[in-house]
Order: sequence, then structure tokens, then C-alpha cells
Amino acid sequence: MQVFTENDLPSKKPQAMQISHSGTLYDILPMHISIDAMHHRKSSVRAVEHSHDVYHVVLYGESDGKFSLGGKILKAEKGLLVVSSPGEGHLFPPLGKGSVSYSEFTFSYSSPKGRHLDISFAELLSLHLGLEIPKSSNVVKLEFDQYMELHSMLERIAELKESSSELRFLKFYRNISELFNFLALAYAPNVLTPDDSLSSGLIRVRDHIHSNYGSNLKIEKLAKIACVSKGHFQREFRHKFGLSPVSYINGYRISAAKNLLRTTPLLCAEIAEKTGFEDIFYFSKVFRNLAGISPARYRNDKGNL
Repeated sequence: MQVFTENDLPSKKPQAMQISHSGTLYDILPMHISIDAMHHRKSSVRAVEHSHDVYHVVLYGESDGKFSLGGKILKAEKGLLVVSSPGEGHLFPPLGKGSVSYSEFTFSYSSPKGRHLDISFAELLSLHLGLEIPKSSNVVKLEFDQYMELHSMLERIAELKESSSELRFLKFYRNISELFNFLALAYAPNVLTPDDSLSSGLIRVRDHIHSNYGSNLKIEKLAKIACVSKGHFQREFRHKFGLSPVSYINGYRISAAKNLLRTTPLLCAEIAEKTGFEDIFYFSKVFRNLAGISPARYRNDKGNL
């Protein structure tokens, strides 16, 4: 389990993540996150529920046991998404003898005076999205693609906990916003459409390409970022951006290469390496196909300066 501290958060909280309720502003306060944590219990004596003033998002993996929520005993199974609100009784590890695996993100909303928000999860999502999210069951069985998408979201939040990047705060709050959008889609599918979630995944891929065009970009990895299958990813990427993933990547790399040819004295082989091409020959071939001339001729053409 990774526990969040004040050092993991910016001193000035982004207003975009604030919630206003009954005239008071509340900031999100992440508390801890765990990924695929295994919980075993050998005793058959039933454990007791507990409650506190925080929100839980729990995603069960491979499990053989039961848990409880609001006094109800439920069977844990892979793909089961459970959320709990402040004051709601719960016990996510096994109630009795058994083993369960789950990923969990726990957070609260706190006012400047230390008061914790205690509204239901549905009300919280409604305030965050500006949409009316109807109250429904706090337990949803996800499809496999949904399970993978949510699991990837939680993994990204956990990775940012350990990141030293200057952009980690921006990425962290963006991931939290995407998490809330996903939860609204899971619990109120008539409010948001699946296209909203897919579009968000494709935009993440585009941003990943822009930030990592100099590295080896595999289609399988990009599909995982989008949380869809490889074939579905390639079709939807072309539909959204008008190009196949490979054509889009090559186009972006060649644009970066043109800039380096205009503004630096780097050799063409060095530029090829910096822009993600495996060798100078393939770089030259792609450059000529897209620009109509060779890299050397492009550099020597004064009209490109």
C-alpha cells in the first residue's frame, strides 16, 4: 500500500478539482492506493464491518471469498467494482476464511478548516461532473475491457505517487478526473456514452506519442494505454485522427526531424536516432515519402530556414 503525504501534493490545490457543497469548498485529499493486493484470512469466524469519513474505490481481481458492504454479504470476483461513501459500513478483505485480491484508491474531500465531505458517491460524481448521477447500487460487474481500463487508471495514479516529474501534479489530477468520468460511466451508463471514455483513452495515446516520439513506440503498448484491444485501437485511432497510428507517429517524428534539420548542426544519423528511427536508411525513406525530398536537401534548401 502506498500512503499519500503532504509532500505528494502541490501546496496550492487546483481549483478544477474543488467541490462546493452547502457554501463550503472542499479539496480532494488522496490517502492511499494499492494495486492487486492479496488479502488472506484463515479464520471462519465472521469479521465485523467498519466505517469512516473517506471514499473507497475497490476493484477486485482473482478472488475466492466474500466481502460486505452496507450490511450485505457479497461474493468477491474478478471485475467487480465497489465504491463506498463516508459513514457506509464495509469490509473488503474476506469476511471469513478465504482469499481476495483487489486494487484500491482511498480519498476524502476536506475543507480548509479540516471538515470532511460526507455526501454519497453519486452526489459527489454529480457535483464533479455537473450532471445528475442517479443513486444506484454501489457494486457493478465490469466487462473485461472496462476492468483493464480501470486497472490501468489506478496503476497510473500509483506510478505518479512515486514520480519526481515536475508535471506529476498535473497528470495526477487529470487521472483523478478521468477516474471520476469512468465511475460515472460505470454507474450511470445513460448519462455518459462509452465514446466519451474511448475518446479520453485515444487522447492519452496522442499525448504519449508527442512526449515519447523519440522512443520505441509499440502498437501493443499504445493499445494498452487506450485500454482497448490492438485491432479496436487501430480502427478507432484512424477514425479519430484520420491516420493509422504508424502514419501519425511517422508524421510527428518527421516534423520533429525537420525542426532539428533547420535549427541544429546534428548529423542526419543523430537526428534519426533522436526522433525514434531505428536507422538512417529507414529515416531517409520515410522523410522522402512525406517531405518529397531527402533530409540533406531539405537542410540545404534556404527556403526552409
